[in-house]
Amino acid sequence: MIQRDFMLRMIEQIGSLVGRVLNRDISHENVGMELDAIAAEWIGLPSSILLGLPAEEVIRLFEDSNRMVAEKCYLMAEVCRAMGLIADDVARRDEFLAQARVFYGRSSGAGWSDELKSRIDGRMVELKNVPW
Repeated sequence: MIQRDFMLRMIEQIGSLVGRVLNRDISHENVGMELDAIAAEWIGLPSSILLGLPAEEVIRLFEDSNRMVAEKCYLMAEVCRAMGLIADDVARRDEFLAQARVFYGRSSGAGWSDELKSRIDGRMVELKNVPW
């Protein structure tokens, strides 16, 4: 129950932000600030710090905490996807989307609801279709 509530609130926050990005209702600078705040709230570190590390190192940090690793990986996947959506150049976009795939892949094995499994599977298909 707690895990489900956690995920629903987190998905709602990041979904709202991505929606505003897609509708161009938010500046790139504000996206970064909001992603920092969301990551700080749910992970304990701002996204700007986490995005500066290789995905594998971030996953190791999550595993070291031994708490909600799959959930944190899902959030980082969404953060990377959002950053890819606003990236100024193709190389940076591809870098963020590649990181998102790593994080989605790490989160996909958890005991999620069918709805969340479907969402993660959809994101993986979406990212596989991005030309690298």
